Amino acid sequence: MWLTKLKTALVLEEIDHISSLLDEMPTFSSLAEMEEASYLLSQTKTLIERNKVETAHTLQQLKSTIDFLNSTQINPPSSLNLKF
Repeated sequence: MWLTKLKTALVLEEIDHISSLLDEMPTFSSLAEMEEASYLLSQTKTLIERNKVETAHTLQQLKSTIDFLNSTQINPPSSLNLKF
C-alpha cells in the first residue's frame, strides 16, 4: 500500500505528499519490496532535485525582471526640491 501511494505521488509530482510518506516509511517484508522502494526513492530524489533547479531558475528570472522594472522607473522628485 505504501509503495502504491509513493508511486502515485511520484507520477503526480506531489512533493508534499511524498514528504509525508517519507515520514511514515514502513518496514518491508521482502527483498523485492525493498528494491522497489529503493528505485522509487531514487526517482523521488531526481524529481526533487529537478524541482529545486527549476525553482532557482524561476527565482533568478523574477529577480532579473524586478531589476529591469526598477531600472526603467523614473525616480520621483525629491521632497527637498524647492523652487523659488
